Amino acid sequence: MVNQYARISGGNRVLFEYANRLKKLGHEVRWFVLAKPIRWYRLDKKIIASIKRVVTLSPETIDWADNAIPIEILPTNHHKYISEADILVATAWQTADFAAKLPAKKGIPFYFILHYESLWTRYKSEAVKTYDLPMKKLTISNWLKNTLKKNHGQNADVIVIPIDQDMFYCEAKKWNAKRRICMLHHDYDWKGYEDGIKAVKEVIARGYDLQLVIFGEKLEDPQPLFDAAGFNFEYHYRPAGEQLRKIYTSCDIFLCSSWYEGLGLTAMEAMACRCSLVTTDTGGCLEYAIDGETALVSASRDISGLSQNLIRLLEDEALLESLSEHGYDKVNEYNWEESCDQLIGFFNESLA
Repeated sequence: MVNQYARISGGNRVLFEYANRLKKLGHEVRWFVLAKPIRWYRLDKKIIASIKRVVTLSPETIDWADNAIPIEILPTNHHKYISEADILVATAWQTADFAAKLPAKKGIPFYFILHYESLWTRYKSEAVKTYDLPMKKLTISNWLKNTLKKNHGQNADVIVIPIDQDMFYCEAKKWNAKRRICMLHHDYDWKGYEDGIKAVKEVIARGYDLQLVIFGEKLEDPQPLFDAAGFNFEYHYRPAGEQLRKIYTSCDIFLCSSWYEGLGLTAMEAMACRCSLVTTDTGGCLEYAIDGETALVSASRDISGLSQNLIRLLEDEALLESLSEHGYDKVNEYNWEESCDQLIGFFNESLA
């Protein structure tokens, strides 16, 4: 696999999980990180600048996800540093062009598309060109598949990413008299954090009593968020594993206000912990968010729609519990064994 960086993200957690499982099944897996541009989380920039050869970091360097694969950082983006292989997987637009140009002996090139990145990257023109590259394409939702077909005439196969059922679960849901609404904070505009806050404020302004719970990995000190919102709320910095599961299970509703998502693992994790989902139509969420059945769905960037759907759940306990139960069943339809089998199947087809 060729990656541009390995910072904390849902997409990278997924890639590590696939790599780990392929290794356990007996496949040889190597993880390469491109030389420039690089944003290596928790790695000193002076160390990066001093790299003159391939630097291999132990799997434990990634302390925010399960990882069994050493990380190999390239000194320059030259094919001589990439080992010969059967399959080569590019995991972001920054790596796709590099992978597509490598000699055939480096492996059949796949482009694993986790998001339509040209929607939000500053390098839109560069990103959009990568979707036309002659590579076998894998996506994580039918929205992404259809977008590639519509905008680029490109075919793609779909593998819906599952959640970790051993990590995210809820054996018996306990509902709160004062409803707890959970949100993710992120500083990317398209994550819609400010839209979510505005929707919650509309609900509060109409006299509803609730408790807002927010988690994120960008800000350790939440005071700027409190100041911007105009009120304080419960905040958790970089929760992971059991701590994150407990946050989800303690809440009644998960609010997703993203403008678009390739899939939306955070919402799926919350649903697996029996939160009822209120979400915008992010595109990718339609794999699991069925309006009125597994979630309440409003149009992207529709703040009023979000607030109205929150109020529906605050007023209708039967609907709240029904969405929770059906949402839980829906996200648990996907599992890692089948997903990994699908991935290997696509690889084997290309090698036949």
